[in-house]
Amino acid sequence: MPTSGQDILRRISDFAANAGLSETEARSAAQATSIEIDQLVTSQSASFRELSQLYLPRIDDDVERDGWSEMRGVLQSILLRKDDARRQLTTQLQQTAEQRVLTENRWKQLCDRVNELTARCDDLGRKFAEQLSQDSQFQTLSKKAAEGQARLEQAHASLQDVEKDAAEKLPGFERSRLFGYLKDRGFGAEAYSSRGLTRWLDRWISRLIDYPRAAAGYKFLTSASRQMRQLIEEQQKLVKQLMAEVEARHSETAASLGLTQAQAEGSKVRGEQEVAAAAADAAQHAEDQARQKLTELDSPDCQFYREALTAFQGLIQRTERSLVAARAAQTPELTDDQVVARLKHIDDQVAEKKKQLDQYFATAQQASKRTARINELVSRCRRAQFDHPRRLFDDNFGLESQLAALLAGTVDVDHVYQDMYRHQHLDSPIADQASAAIQSPMAQILMQTMAQAAGAALGTYAARAGQQHRLPKSKSDWF
Repeated sequence: MPTSGQDILRRISDFAANAGLSETEARSAAQATSIEIDQLVTSQSASFRELSQLYLPRIDDDVERDGWSEMRGVLQSILLRKDDARRQLTTQLQQTAEQRVLTENRWKQLCDRVNELTARCDDLGRKFAEQLSQDSQFQTLSKKAAEGQARLEQAHASLQDVEKDAAEKLPGFERSRLFGYLKDRGFGAEAYSSRGLTRWLDRWISRLIDYPRAAAGYKFLTSASRQMRQLIEEQQKLVKQLMAEVEARHSETAASLGLTQAQAEGSKVRGEQEVAAAAADAAQHAEDQARQKLTELDSPDCQFYREALTAFQGLIQRTERSLVAARAAQTPELTDDQVVARLKHIDDQVAEKKKQLDQYFATAQQASKRTARINELVSRCRRAQFDHPRRLFDDNFGLESQLAALLAGTVDVDHVYQDMYRHQHLDSPIADQASAAIQSPMAQILMQTMAQAAGAALGTYAARAGQQHRLPKSKSDWF
């Protein structure tokens, strides 16, 4: 059984939400690891300061007093700014996620409302067609319009025959010197005034070529097409006038049933639905950006890590940490050796945590790219109006397999979109697919009821009159 386009888009959106869970999990793990590294760095700073208090005063009291105090302040400032950035980005992500949910829900509500109004118009459309088929005034006007269309098409066919005949025969008249001579002299016309021998000779030539018959044929060939065009123009006006009356009766009946009002409401809701779809896409984009920024905060290349590393490197160069460790090994006290061992252990832990952070961050980045591909597909489908209530997808369309391939990266968004386009079509409750592609249900009802009213002999002409001379331009659906 075919699947509606709205259901397809809902399933894609749900798939995108589930796909985003892996990104959220990886990002949460990266964030937790980043916090652990911050804590280890703070512990390392305290241990390094403790070691300096034990031993550095023997080297340089200013380094301990000024260098470590400065280092502690730098680290505190960096961590405070990082925590503040995390709070802001977390709040921003939460707000954008809430906005996305709101816009998605609004879009889904409007999709349901469009479906309701479409079904209502379908039902009213059936009553509308039945009422028109029983309307004697509409039937009379339809039959007259069909007869006028038949005469019009016959006149067009006759005009083509006349023009073809003129194209074949007029060159013969133009090549005849005797016919041209008499025609130029106006022989046979009231203005002809020649006398005597000239008049006698002209009459003799006229009898020789049967000029009266030739002149009548020439006049017909040169004037018939112009006269027929005038008749066609008058007939077109007549058919158009009849169709205007048919359309007026058509509109009155639609309004009396409430179909016109339902169409107007549907057009309004359909416009709101398109606005909601654009808002949902914008909200999704804002959420993706906020999530990316938050993920980058836990990246090994984060600016806060670079600042802390630079500060540590500067301090190590000033205090000669390796020299401090060597001096500590030479002292008989165990306290400084224990602090050095603690620093080494913290170094190892930080190195291990950074490896984990790299893995979590890479996983989050890959998950983000996968989710972005699904969201891009949703956006393209909305712009193509795959959520139209008439849009149906073939029952052999494997959506889940396509989404799984897109998530895995074995196919791209364009491939899935093109495959979706090949498996979709517009459904019409009134007429065949070819007619539905170019005519609205209102136009289809008009042409069908006119054809029925005109009868078997004139039904085709009635349908063509409705298609060619109907005044308003029609859409491909109710609204």
